[in-house]
Amino acid sequence: MTMARGAWNRDSSRAGEETRSQLIHAALALFGAKGFDATSTREIASAANANIASIAYHFGGKEGLRAACADHVAEQLGRIIGDVVLKSDPGGDPDKALKIIENAISSALGFLLSQPQARDIASFVMSEINRPGAVFEALYTEVFEPVHTKICEFLGLATGRDPKDEVIRLGVFTFIGQLLYFRIGHFIVARRMEWETIGPAEIEAIRSVVLSNIRAFVAANKTGAGS
Repeated sequence: MTMARGAWNRDSSRAGEETRSQLIHAALALFGAKGFDATSTREIASAANANIASIAYHFGGKEGLRAACADHVAEQLGRIIGDVVLKSDPGGDPDKALKIIENAISSALGFLLSQPQARDIASFVMSEINRPGAVFEALYTEVFEPVHTKICEFLGLATGRDPKDEVIRLGVFTFIGQLLYFRIGHFIVARRMEWETIGPAEIEAIRSVVLSNIRAFVAANKTGAGS
């Protein structure tokens, strides 16, 4: 009897985690597509094939689910780009610093253009950064600020400039902006380029141009460049 009860508890726990995950993924897609206010808990539960009461059970309500979505996004972005940036040390070498930037941007680009969940993550982030609040603050302090600051340090080293220089900080935003456009403008890019889809070959073509832009920025902004 004890063994049977233990097996049941494990199965129940596993089912609960699956339901929680399904609710997060469903909410992420709906919040990104429709916005938080326009999305009902009934819609989320239906998309997740879950009981509407499970939202209150797992998250305490819609706001709690929204916070859980932000945590999931922060975890995913941290794994994709944060780990590359925050755990790397160029050891004072400008070339290594540039390579770290390239690796981070390349990793993020690959994820954004090849993974199905990337569309929902990008849409959710774009929705939240346009409405400052608790979720915005969490994403900013846990992901955007530390990653941006670190890339600025690497870019400062690669160019010989102060990482806090305006041109350095804006430069990093242009690097990230390219990534977001290729994700958000996915269908525009494919149509204008006359691509049936954006697959591995197309991603490599985009990656080549994006990395060339980064190298050009570094070359143009190196201390003494053009003097």
